Amino acid sequence: MTIQQAIFGLITLLCLLIIGWLTYSLSPVLMPFLVAAFLAYLTDPLVEKLSNGKYKIPRTVTVVGVFLIVIAIVLVVLLFLVPALQHQIVALMANLPEMIDVVQQSLIPQLESLGIKPEDISLNALKDAVKSHATQATQVAKWLWKTLFQSSLAMIHIAMNILIVLVASFYLLRDWRQILKSCQSILPKKLAPTIVRLAKQCDSVLATFVRGQLTVMVCLGVLYGVGLALIGVNFSLLLGMGAGILSIVPYLGSIVGLGAALIVAYLQFDTLLPIIGVLVVFGIGHLLEGMVLTPILIGDKLGLHPVVVIFAVLAGGQLLGLVGVILALPITAMLVVLVRELIAAGGQLSG
Repeated sequence: MTIQQAIFGLITLLCLLIIGWLTYSLSPVLMPFLVAAFLAYLTDPLVEKLSNGKYKIPRTVTVVGVFLIVIAIVLVVLLFLVPALQHQIVALMANLPEMIDVVQQSLIPQLESLGIKPEDISLNALKDAVKSHATQATQVAKWLWKTLFQSSLAMIHIAMNILIVLVASFYLLRDWRQILKSCQSILPKKLAPTIVRLAKQCDSVLATFVRGQLTVMVCLGVLYGVGLALIGVNFSLLLGMGAGILSIVPYLGSIVGLGAALIVAYLQFDTLLPIIGVLVVFGIGHLLEGMVLTPILIGDKLGLHPVVVIFAVLAGGQLLGLVGVILALPITAMLVVLVRELIAAGGQLSG
């Protein structure tokens, strides 16, 4: 290693430390710009296909069209999805004590026949705890809803953040290729080919996660939510969204979502048919995820073990809150690419 390479390595490490410190210090301010970069990265392939493909639509016109779709989706989420989700959360917290009563009346006798004593389960203590916290949680949910969506100042703050996201993502998406070219032009000439090659590998992994995994999560969430709603299961939207989000970890969404949906269906219905319907819905979702969505959209490109995914999300949330959760897996995926590169280089040197 030459002196120049050592100096360059130290400068690079220093720059990374400075970037990390700035990210930690400015995490609240960075949120709208991270969301804007996420939207730009997510929609760039569609814009690229429409503007440079066989359609040859001007890029600015394409970006405007894509953003009209994004704005429509945001409006649907804010006007319909968020209120429905808030209503189901409040209803679930209010109904938990009653659901525990049903468990005591219907499930306890069956457990007694198996030799399990009711006092070993401590459902009364659980019910008291739920009642004491359910009222607080319901009040917090109602306060949060009133504060965020009925307070004028909060609405102005939300509107400003949404405006920043849309404006920043519009310019990022319109000038995406120019930004990449500008970044490439400032790279050292000797290191540029290696950096570009690593960047392409990181982009491949990130594209797999950001676009592929997000598509899988949305498809599964819609499938579970709609399926449970057709069966008539309470809290179908909450259960479907939860299962879809948890599907970021393989099998976790199916297992947790199925367990929660079976409990709700068991407590809600007196017949076996809805429970069978829940099993069918999650069975279809599991088969669709394993045989269609994951092989086509993700395949084996991501290369992150489920334990690594869980640790990365928890560590990111602990360090930087919501910003850390958003950045955790992309950063981990890039680190995996760099570690693979170092291992390959070490193998070549030892060989």
